[in-house]
Amino acid sequence: MDNETREQIALTRFKLISPVLAEPGRVQNEYFRTQAAKRHAFPRYGSRQIKVSTFKSWLKAYRKKGFEGLKPKHRKDRGRPRKIEPQMMNAIRVTCRAYPHITVKKLHEKLILENLAGTPPIHYNTLLRVVKEEKLLEFMDKRRDKRTAFETDHVNSLWMCDFMHGPQVTLGRKTHKAILCAVIDDHSRMIVGHAFAPTETVLSLTMVLKDAFLAFGLPERLYVDNGPSFSSDFLARCCALSGISLIHSKPYDSPSRGKIERYFRTVRARFLSTLTEKPSLEELNASFSAWLNDDYHHRLHSGINERPIDRYHRSANHTQITRPSKAELDDIFLVRHERMVNNDATISFKGRIYEVPTAYIRQRVDIRHPVDTDKELYLYDKDIRVGRLRFVDKRQNARTFKPCQSQPVISYANAKVEK
Repeated sequence: MDNETREQIALTRFKLISPVLAEPGRVQNEYFRTQAAKRHAFPRYGSRQIKVSTFKSWLKAYRKKGFEGLKPKHRKDRGRPRKIEPQMMNAIRVTCRAYPHITVKKLHEKLILENLAGTPPIHYNTLLRVVKEEKLLEFMDKRRDKRTAFETDHVNSLWMCDFMHGPQVTLGRKTHKAILCAVIDDHSRMIVGHAFAPTETVLSLTMVLKDAFLAFGLPERLYVDNGPSFSSDFLARCCALSGISLIHSKPYDSPSRGKIERYFRTVRARFLSTLTEKPSLEELNASFSAWLNDDYHHRLHSGINERPIDRYHRSANHTQITRPSKAELDDIFLVRHERMVNNDATISFKGRIYEVPTAYIRQRVDIRHPVDTDKELYLYDKDIRVGRLRFVDKRQNARTFKPCQSQPVISYANAKVEK
Protein backbone atom coordinates (compact mmCIF):
# COMPACT_ATOMS: atom_id res chain seq x y z
CA MET A 1 0.00 0.00 0.00
CA ASP A 2 1.53 3.35 -1.08
CA ASN A 3 1.68 6.47 1.08
CA GLU A 4 -1.08 8.28 -0.85
CA THR A 5 -3.53 5.42 -0.25
CA ARG A 6 -2.60 5.21 3.44
CA GLU A 7 -3.19 8.96 3.82
CA GLN A 8 -6.56 8.80 2.04
CA ILE A 9 -7.65 5.97 4.36
CA ALA A 10 -6.48 8.01 7.36
CA LEU A 11 -8.49 11.02 6.17
CA THR A 12 -11.59 8.86 5.80
CA ARG A 13 -11.13 7.55 9.33
CA PHE A 14 -10.66 11.10 10.66
CA LYS A 15 -13.86 12.28 8.98
CA LEU A 16 -15.76 9.50 10.78
CA ILE A 17 -14.39 10.20 14.29
CA SER A 18 -14.03 13.97 13.92
CA PRO A 19 -17.57 14.96 15.04
CA VAL A 20 -17.02 13.57 18.57
CA LEU A 21 -13.36 14.41 19.24
CA ALA A 22 -14.34 16.96 21.87
CA GLU A 23 -17.45 15.18 23.18
CA PRO A 24 -17.84 13.12 26.39
CA GLY A 25 -17.86 9.31 26.34
CA ARG A 26 -21.64 8.95 26.36
CA VAL A 27 -22.04 11.08 23.24
CA GLN A 28 -19.17 9.23 21.56
CA ASN A 29 -20.77 5.84 22.21
CA GLU A 30 -24.14 6.96 20.82
CA TYR A 31 -22.49 8.41 17.73
CA PHE A 32 -20.34 5.32 17.11
CA ARG A 33 -23.35 3.02 17.47
CA THR A 34 -25.16 5.10 14.84
CA GLN A 35 -22.21 5.00 12.44
CA ALA A 36 -21.71 1.28 12.98
CA ALA A 37 -25.17 0.68 11.55
CA LYS A 38 -24.16 2.29 8.25
CA ARG A 39 -21.82 1.34 5.43
CA HIS A 40 -18.89 3.64 4.68
CA ALA A 41 -16.79 3.95 1.52
CA PHE A 42 -13.04 3.52 2.02
CA PRO A 43 -10.21 3.91 -0.50
CA ARG A 44 -8.89 0.49 -1.65
CA TYR A 45 -11.27 -1.43 0.66
CA GLY A 46 -14.57 -0.25 -0.84
CA SER A 47 -17.86 -0.12 1.10
CA ARG A 48 -17.58 -1.53 4.63
CA GLN A 49 -19.35 -1.58 7.96
CA ILE A 50 -17.23 -0.65 10.98
CA LYS A 51 -17.59 -1.95 14.53
CA VAL A 52 -17.93 0.35 17.54
CA SER A 53 -14.71 -1.02 19.01
CA THR A 54 -12.87 -0.09 15.81
CA PHE A 55 -14.15 3.48 15.99
CA LYS A 56 -12.90 3.68 19.59
CA SER A 57 -9.48 2.32 18.62
CA TRP A 58 -9.18 4.99 15.89
CA LEU A 59 -10.09 7.70 18.38
CA LYS A 60 -7.53 6.39 20.86
CA ALA A 61 -4.83 6.17 18.19
CA TYR A 62 -5.52 9.74 17.01
CA ARG A 63 -5.29 11.15 20.53
CA LYS A 64 -2.05 9.27 21.16
CA LYS A 65 -0.21 9.69 17.83
CA GLY A 66 -2.18 12.34 15.95
CA PHE A 67 -2.95 12.00 12.25
CA GLU A 68 -0.16 9.40 11.80
CA GLY A 69 -1.97 7.08 14.17
CA LEU A 70 -4.89 6.79 11.75
CA LYS A 71 -2.82 5.44 8.88
CA PRO A 72 -3.35 1.68 8.38
CA LYS A 73 -0.80 -0.86 9.57
CA HIS A 74 -0.30 -4.53 8.80
CA ARG A 75 -3.03 -6.69 10.30
CA LYS A 76 -2.07 -8.86 13.24
CA ASP A 77 -4.72 -11.51 12.57
CA ARG A 78 -3.44 -12.80 9.22
CA GLY A 79 -4.50 -16.36 8.58
CA ARG A 80 -7.41 -16.30 11.03
CA PRO A 81 -11.04 -16.48 9.81
CA ARG A 82 -12.82 -13.12 9.76
CA LYS A 83 -16.34 -14.28 8.92
CA ILE A 84 -18.87 -16.26 10.94
CA GLU A 85 -19.43 -19.81 9.69
CA PRO A 86 -22.99 -20.60 8.44
CA GLN A 87 -23.47 -23.26 11.15
CA MET A 88 -22.64 -20.80 13.92
CA MET A 89 -24.84 -18.13 12.32
CA ASN A 90 -27.78 -20.55 12.31
CA ALA A 91 -27.21 -21.29 15.99
CA ILE A 92 -27.26 -17.56 16.77
CA ARG A 93 -30.51 -17.02 14.84
CA VAL A 94 -32.26 -20.00 16.49
CA THR A 95 -31.22 -18.93 19.99
CA CYS A 96 -32.38 -15.35 19.40
CA ARG A 97 -35.71 -16.57 18.04
CA ALA A 98 -36.24 -18.72 21.14
CA TYR A 99 -35.19 -15.96 23.57
CA PRO A 100 -36.09 -12.62 21.89
CA HIS A 101 -35.65 -10.55 25.09
CA ILE A 102 -32.28 -11.96 26.15
CA THR A 103 -29.35 -9.56 26.40
CA VAL A 104 -26.33 -9.94 24.14
CA LYS A 105 -24.14 -10.62 27.18
CA LYS A 106 -26.38 -13.56 28.25
CA LEU A 107 -26.57 -14.74 24.65
CA HIS A 108 -22.77 -14.83 24.41
CA GLU A 109 -22.48 -16.80 27.65
CA LYS A 110 -25.22 -19.23 26.55
CA LEU A 111 -23.53 -19.95 23.19
CA ILE A 112 -20.20 -20.69 24.92
CA LEU A 113 -21.88 -22.88 27.58
CA GLU A 114 -23.66 -24.97 24.93
CA ASN A 115 -20.53 -25.24 22.72
CA LEU A 116 -22.22 -23.25 19.93
CA ALA A 117 -19.77 -20.35 19.85
CA GLY A 118 -17.18 -22.06 17.64
CA THR A 119 -13.46 -22.62 18.14
CA PRO A 120 -12.05 -20.17 19.08
CA PRO A 121 -15.29 -18.73 20.56
CA ILE A 122 -16.89 -15.81 18.76
CA HIS A 123 -15.89 -12.47 20.24
CA TYR A 124 -18.53 -10.52 22.16
CA ASN A 125 -18.16 -7.41 19.95
CA THR A 126 -18.57 -9.52 16.82
CA LEU A 127 -21.72 -11.10 18.22
CA LEU A 128 -23.07 -7.68 19.20
CA ARG A 129 -22.49 -6.36 15.67
CA VAL A 130 -24.22 -9.36 14.05
CA VAL A 131 -27.23 -9.10 16.36
CA LYS A 132 -27.65 -5.40 15.56
CA GLU A 133 -27.13 -5.86 11.81
CA GLU A 134 -29.87 -8.47 11.51
CA LYS A 135 -32.05 -7.05 14.32
CA LEU A 136 -32.25 -10.44 16.02
CA LEU A 137 -33.12 -9.14 19.49
CA GLU A 138 -35.74 -6.65 20.68
CA PHE A 139 -33.65 -5.03 23.40
CA MET A 140 -33.47 -1.51 22.04
CA ASP A 141 -35.99 1.06 20.77
CA LYS A 142 -35.32 3.02 17.62
CA ARG A 143 -33.63 6.35 18.15
CA ARG A 144 -35.44 9.56 17.30
CA ASP A 145 -33.52 12.74 16.69
CA LYS A 146 -34.72 15.75 18.70
CA ARG A 147 -33.89 19.38 18.08
CA THR A 148 -33.32 21.47 21.21
CA ALA A 149 -31.82 24.89 21.86
CA PHE A 150 -28.19 24.78 22.96
CA GLU A 151 -25.25 27.03 23.84
CA THR A 152 -21.66 26.09 24.62
CA ASP A 153 -20.05 26.99 27.96
CA HIS A 154 -17.08 29.03 26.73
CA VAL A 155 -15.54 30.65 23.69
CA ASN A 156 -13.78 28.50 21.07
CA SER A 157 -15.81 25.48 22.12
CA LEU A 158 -17.82 25.52 18.88
CA TRP A 159 -17.46 27.57 15.70
CA MET A 160 -20.03 27.55 12.88
CA CYS A 161 -19.02 28.38 9.33
CA ASP A 162 -21.02 28.92 6.15
CA PHE A 163 -21.24 30.89 2.88
CA MET A 164 -23.73 33.61 1.93
CA HIS A 165 -24.30 35.00 -1.56
CA GLY A 166 -23.96 38.78 -1.48
CA PRO A 167 -24.08 41.78 -3.82
CA GLN A 168 -22.48 42.40 -7.21
CA VAL A 169 -18.99 43.93 -7.04
CA THR A 170 -16.41 45.10 -9.53
CA LEU A 171 -13.24 43.07 -9.83
CA GLY A 172 -10.88 44.59 -12.37
CA ARG A 173 -13.01 45.37 -15.39
CA LYS A 174 -15.56 42.65 -14.70
CA THR A 175 -18.55 42.27 -12.40
CA HIS A 176 -18.77 39.34 -9.99
CA LYS A 177 -21.12 38.22 -7.25
CA ALA A 178 -19.44 38.59 -3.86
CA ILE A 179 -19.81 35.56 -1.58
CA LEU A 180 -19.34 36.01 2.17
CA CYS A 181 -17.57 33.31 4.16
CA ALA A 182 -18.19 33.87 7.87
CA VAL A 183 -17.30 32.02 11.08
CA ILE A 184 -19.29 32.65 14.28
CA ASP A 185 -18.37 31.63 17.83
CA ASP A 186 -21.37 29.84 19.36
CA HIS A 187 -20.88 31.09 22.93
CA SER A 188 -20.25 34.79 22.31
CA ARG A 189 -21.78 35.27 18.81
CA MET A 190 -18.52 37.01 17.82
CA ILE A 191 -17.61 36.84 14.13
CA VAL A 192 -14.12 35.40 14.39
CA GLY A 193 -13.52 35.06 10.64
CA HIS A 194 -14.98 36.75 7.57
CA ALA A 195 -14.21 37.74 3.97
CA PHE A 196 -16.07 38.43 0.75
CA ALA A 197 -14.62 36.58 -2.24
CA PRO A 198 -15.68 36.06 -5.88
CA THR A 199 -15.83 32.27 -5.45
CA GLU A 200 -17.19 29.71 -3.00
CA THR A 201 -14.12 27.46 -2.99
CA VAL A 202 -12.03 25.66 -0.41
CA LEU A 203 -9.32 28.28 -1.02
CA SER A 204 -11.65 31.09 0.11
CA LEU A 205 -12.74 29.02 3.11
CA THR A 206 -9.28 28.07 4.34
CA MET A 207 -7.93 31.61 3.99
CA VAL A 208 -10.71 32.81 6.31
CA LEU A 209 -10.07 29.96 8.75
CA LYS A 210 -6.32 30.58 8.77
CA ASP A 211 -6.83 34.26 9.67
CA ALA A 212 -9.38 33.28 12.33
CA PHE A 213 -7.03 30.72 13.92
CA LEU A 214 -4.22 33.28 13.99
CA ALA A 215 -6.39 36.00 15.59
CA PHE A 216 -8.61 33.99 17.98
CA GLY A 217 -6.84 30.64 18.47
CA LEU A 218 -8.01 27.13 17.63
CA PRO A 219 -11.60 26.00 18.29
CA GLU A 220 -12.48 22.62 19.74
CA ARG A 221 -15.18 21.95 17.11
CA LEU A 222 -15.92 23.31 13.65
CA TYR A 223 -19.54 22.83 12.51
CA VAL A 224 -20.17 23.08 8.75
CA ASP A 225 -22.57 21.83 6.09
CA ASN A 226 -21.95 19.25 3.36
CA GLY A 227 -20.95 21.57 0.52
CA PRO A 228 -17.96 20.70 -1.71
CA SER A 229 -15.63 23.11 0.11
CA PHE A 230 -16.53 21.76 3.56
CA SER A 231 -16.28 18.11 2.43
CA SER A 232 -12.85 18.50 0.84
CA ASP A 233 -9.90 16.39 1.89
CA PHE A 234 -7.83 19.56 2.28
CA LEU A 235 -10.09 20.93 5.04
CA ALA A 236 -10.20 17.52 6.75
CA ARG A 237 -6.39 17.31 6.68
CA CYS A 238 -6.03 20.83 8.12
CA CYS A 239 -8.44 19.99 10.97
CA ALA A 240 -6.66 16.69 11.59
CA LEU A 241 -3.28 18.41 11.89
CA SER A 242 -4.79 21.11 14.14
CA GLY A 243 -6.66 18.69 16.43
CA ILE A 244 -10.05 20.23 15.59
CA SER A 245 -13.23 18.17 15.56
CA LEU A 246 -14.80 18.65 12.11
CA ILE A 247 -18.59 18.13 12.26
CA HIS A 248 -20.93 18.10 9.26
CA SER A 249 -24.64 18.79 9.61
CA LYS A 250 -27.25 16.60 8.00
CA PRO A 251 -27.88 17.37 4.31
CA TYR A 252 -30.49 20.10 3.75
CA ASP A 253 -30.72 20.77 7.50
CA SER A 254 -30.28 24.55 7.70
CA PRO A 255 -32.07 24.88 11.10
CA SER A 256 -29.21 22.95 12.74
CA ARG A 257 -26.96 25.90 11.76
CA GLY A 258 -29.50 28.43 13.00
CA LYS A 259 -27.03 30.87 14.59
CA ILE A 260 -24.99 31.47 11.45
CA GLU A 261 -28.15 31.60 9.32
CA ARG A 262 -29.66 34.18 11.68
CA TYR A 263 -26.47 36.21 11.47
CA PHE A 264 -26.68 36.23 7.66
CA ARG A 265 -30.19 37.65 7.97
CA THR A 266 -28.75 40.45 10.12
CA VAL A 267 -26.05 41.13 7.52
CA ARG A 268 -28.67 41.49 4.77
CA ALA A 269 -30.92 43.73 6.87
CA ARG A 270 -28.37 45.99 8.57
CA PHE A 271 -25.35 46.02 6.25
CA LEU A 272 -26.21 45.13 2.66
CA SER A 273 -29.31 47.34 2.75
CA THR A 274 -27.07 50.38 3.35
CA LEU A 275 -25.01 49.91 0.17
CA THR A 276 -25.97 52.48 -2.45
CA GLU A 277 -23.32 51.89 -5.12
CA LYS A 278 -21.62 48.87 -6.63
CA PRO A 279 -18.32 48.73 -4.68
CA SER A 280 -15.10 46.96 -5.51
CA LEU A 281 -14.27 43.77 -3.64
CA GLU A 282 -11.66 45.56 -1.52
CA GLU A 283 -14.07 48.37 -0.63
CA LEU A 284 -16.79 45.88 0.31
CA ASN A 285 -14.47 43.96 2.68
CA ALA A 286 -13.23 47.20 4.26
CA SER A 287 -16.81 48.45 4.80
CA PHE A 288 -17.87 45.11 6.24
CA SER A 289 -14.97 45.03 8.73
CA ALA A 290 -15.85 48.55 9.86
CA TRP A 291 -19.52 47.58 10.27
CA LEU A 292 -18.58 44.57 12.42
CA ASN A 293 -16.32 46.61 14.70
CA ASP A 294 -18.60 49.65 14.99
CA ASP A 295 -22.04 48.04 14.93
CA TYR A 296 -22.51 44.29 15.27
CA HIS A 297 -19.92 43.43 17.93
CA HIS A 298 -20.93 46.43 20.09
CA ARG A 299 -24.71 46.14 19.75
CA LEU A 300 -26.90 44.30 22.27
CA HIS A 301 -27.53 40.78 20.96
CA SER A 302 -31.02 39.47 21.78
CA GLY A 303 -29.85 35.83 21.82
CA ILE A 304 -27.40 36.38 24.69
CA ASN A 305 -28.83 39.65 26.11
CA GLU A 306 -25.45 41.41 26.00
CA ARG A 307 -22.87 42.66 23.52
CA PRO A 308 -20.85 39.93 21.73
CA ILE A 309 -17.56 41.74 22.40
CA ASP A 310 -18.24 41.84 26.16
CA ARG A 311 -19.21 38.19 26.40
CA TYR A 312 -16.20 37.11 24.36
CA HIS A 313 -13.62 38.95 26.50
CA ARG A 314 -15.21 37.82 29.77
CA SER A 315 -15.15 34.17 28.69
CA ALA A 316 -11.70 34.39 27.09
CA ASN A 317 -10.22 35.55 30.41
CA HIS A 318 -11.25 32.22 32.00
CA THR A 319 -10.61 29.91 29.02
CA GLN A 320 -7.36 28.27 27.97
CA ILE A 321 -7.04 29.13 24.28
CA THR A 322 -4.55 27.39 22.00
CA ARG A 323 -2.84 30.04 19.88
CA PRO A 324 -0.60 28.65 17.10
CA SER A 325 2.11 30.77 15.54
CA LYS A 326 1.99 31.94 11.92
CA ALA A 327 4.76 29.47 11.02
CA GLU A 328 2.74 26.59 12.51
CA LEU A 329 -0.36 27.67 10.60
CA ASP A 330 1.66 27.96 7.38
CA ASP A 331 2.69 24.32 7.80
CA ILE A 332 -0.88 23.22 8.51
CA PHE A 333 -2.41 25.10 5.58
CA LEU A 334 -0.03 23.86 2.90
CA VAL A 335 -1.58 23.04 -0.47
CA ARG A 336 -0.05 19.91 -1.99
CA HIS A 337 0.78 19.12 -5.61
CA GLU A 338 2.81 16.52 -7.48
CA ARG A 339 5.11 17.16 -10.43
CA MET A 340 7.48 15.11 -12.57
CA VAL A 341 11.02 16.54 -12.65
CA ASN A 342 12.38 17.14 -16.14
CA ASN A 343 15.76 16.01 -17.41
CA ASP A 344 17.14 19.53 -16.85
CA ALA A 345 16.17 19.35 -13.13
CA THR A 346 13.21 21.73 -13.47
CA ILE A 347 9.46 21.62 -12.91
CA SER A 348 6.67 23.82 -14.23
CA PHE A 349 4.06 25.19 -11.82
CA LYS A 350 1.36 27.67 -12.87
CA GLY A 351 3.42 29.00 -15.79
CA ARG A 352 6.62 29.40 -13.76
CA ILE A 353 9.78 27.29 -14.01
CA TYR A 354 11.51 26.20 -10.79
CA GLU A 355 14.83 24.49 -10.19
CA VAL A 356 14.90 21.15 -8.34
CA PRO A 357 17.97 19.31 -6.98
CA THR A 358 19.42 17.03 -9.65
CA ALA A 359 18.93 13.97 -7.44
CA TYR A 360 15.20 14.14 -8.28
CA ILE A 361 15.52 14.08 -12.08
CA ARG A 362 12.78 11.90 -13.67
CA GLN A 363 11.11 11.40 -10.29
CA ARG A 364 7.67 12.47 -9.12
CA VAL A 365 8.07 14.97 -6.30
CA ASP A 366 5.80 16.45 -3.63
CA ILE A 367 5.62 20.25 -3.71
CA ARG A 368 3.63 22.43 -1.31
CA HIS A 369 2.80 26.11 -0.86
CA PRO A 370 0.84 28.18 1.72
CA VAL A 371 -2.86 28.55 1.04
CA ASP A 372 -2.61 32.34 0.72
CA THR A 373 0.25 32.38 -1.82
CA ASP A 374 1.42 30.01 -4.54
CA LYS A 375 4.79 31.71 -5.07
CA GLU A 376 6.44 30.25 -1.94
CA LEU A 377 6.99 26.74 -3.25
CA TYR A 378 8.63 24.08 -1.07
CA LEU A 379 9.95 20.62 -1.93
CA TYR A 380 9.07 17.74 0.43
CA ASP A 381 10.53 14.24 0.52
CA LYS A 382 8.67 11.69 2.69
CA ASP A 383 6.92 14.56 4.57
CA ILE A 384 10.29 16.21 5.32
CA ARG A 385 10.88 19.69 3.94
CA VAL A 386 13.92 19.69 1.65
CA GLY A 387 13.89 23.42 0.96
CA ARG A 388 12.30 26.28 -0.91
CA LEU A 389 12.41 26.12 -4.70
CA ARG A 390 13.67 29.11 -6.66
CA PHE A 391 12.99 30.33 -10.15
CA VAL A 392 15.31 29.21 -12.92
CA ASP A 393 18.00 31.80 -13.70
CA LYS A 394 19.47 30.63 -17.00
CA ARG A 395 22.12 33.36 -17.13
CA GLN A 396 23.40 32.50 -13.67
CA ASN A 397 23.47 28.81 -14.61
CA ALA A 398 25.46 29.69 -17.75
CA ARG A 399 28.13 31.42 -15.64
CA THR A 400 28.67 28.29 -13.56
CA PHE A 401 28.25 25.83 -16.43
CA LYS A 402 31.17 23.40 -16.95
CA PRO A 403 31.00 21.17 -20.04
CA CYS A 404 31.83 17.52 -19.55
CA GLN A 405 34.96 16.29 -21.31
CA SER A 406 34.89 12.62 -22.17
CA GLN A 407 38.62 12.50 -23.06
CA PRO A 408 41.63 14.38 -21.63
CA VAL A 409 42.84 17.36 -23.65
CA ILE A 410 46.38 16.84 -25.00
CA SER A 411 48.56 19.83 -25.88
CA TYR A 412 51.06 19.46 -28.75
CA ALA A 413 52.66 22.85 -28.33
CA ASN A 414 55.94 21.52 -26.83
CA ALA A 415 55.87 18.03 -28.28
CA LYS A 416 59.01 16.78 -30.09
CA VAL A 417 58.59 15.41 -33.55
CA GLU A 418 60.65 12.34 -34.32
CA LYS A 419 62.38 12.22 -37.72
